[in-house]
Amino acid sequence: MFKVINFIFYILLFASSIASSVQVDQASCNSFGYELVAARLDALENAVLKSQLKSAESVQNVRTDIHELTRNVQNLIWGYQAGAIGGGHAGFNPVLPKSCQDVQSKKSGTHLIDVSHGVRKPFEVYCDQDFEGGGWIVFQNRYNGAVDFYRSWSEYKEGFGTLDGEFWLGLDKLHEITYSGSYELAVLIEDYSGQKAFAKYSQFAIGGEAEFYSLNKLGTYSGTAEDSFSYHLNGKFSTFDRDNDEHETHCAAVYIGAWWYRACHMSNLNSRYREQGEANKIIVWRKWKGDSHALKKTRMMIRRTVE
Repeated sequence: MFKVINFIFYILLFASSIASSVQVDQASCNSFGYELVAARLDALENAVLKSQLKSAESVQNVRTDIHELTRNVQNLIWGYQAGAIGGGHAGFNPVLPKSCQDVQSKKSGTHLIDVSHGVRKPFEVYCDQDFEGGGWIVFQNRYNGAVDFYRSWSEYKEGFGTLDGEFWLGLDKLHEITYSGSYELAVLIEDYSGQKAFAKYSQFAIGGEAEFYSLNKLGTYSGTAEDSFSYHLNGKFSTFDRDNDEHETHCAAVYIGAWWYRACHMSNLNSRYREQGEANKIIVWRKWKGDSHALKKTRMMIRRTVE
C-alpha cells in the first residue's frame, strides 16, 4: 500500500513538473510573439513616416515648379504685351523693355522690365508717365500711411508694399538699375495743405550691398523744393538694425526711419507718416519748410538719360 501511494505521488510530481514547463514555454512563446509583432509595427511606422516625408518633399517640389512656371508664363505674357520694341513686330516679342522709357504705353502703371537683357530675371516696376514727359521708374511712393516704412535692412534690400499702392522697390533693384546706365532723379513732395514742390538731380546711382548701398552719384540740383538731398551724397544706407551713419548715435533709430544718413539728415522721407510729430522724426524735406513741416505725399523716381 505504501508503495502504491509513493508511486502515485511521483506521478503527480512528474505531471506538475511537466505542466510548469509547458507554462514557462508558453510564456516564452507569448513574449517572443509580442516582440515580433512590436518589431513589425515599428518597421511599418518607419515606412509610413518615410512615405509621408517623401510626399511632403514631392508636394514642395510641385509647388516650386508651379511657382517657376507661373513666373515664366507671366514673362511670356508681358513679352507679348510689350509688342514691337526696337524694330520688332506687333504680337509676341520676347524682348522686354529695359526701362519705363521703352514701354509702349504712355499711361502710368506697372510694367515688367529687363534691365540686364536676360542675365537676371525681369521684375515689375511702376512707371510714371506724367511728370515731365514720363519714362520714370518709381522706387518710393507714399501718400496715405497704409504701409509702415520703419523696416529692417533685409526688407529695404528686397523691397516691400505693392506697386499699385505705397511701396519701396528695393535697394538691390535700385542698384541694378542705376548701374545699368546713367539715370537722373526726381523727388516729388506735397504737404497736408496741398502745396507741391519737386527736386531734380542730373545724376543718381547707389552702390551694392557690399558698399551699404551708399549714395555714390548725385548730380546738379534743380527744382522748387530746395536742395535737401546733396548733404547725403556718399552717405551709407541705415535702418534700425544696421547703423552705417557717421554720427555717434544711431540715426535710423533716433529719427525713426531708413535713409542715407550721415550725421544725421537734411531729409527723412522714409520716416513716420503723420501730420504732427516731433521735429525731424516725421517725413520732412527740411530746406523746403523746416524740420517740423510734415509731408503727406512723396515720390522718388529715376529716369535713364543719354549716355
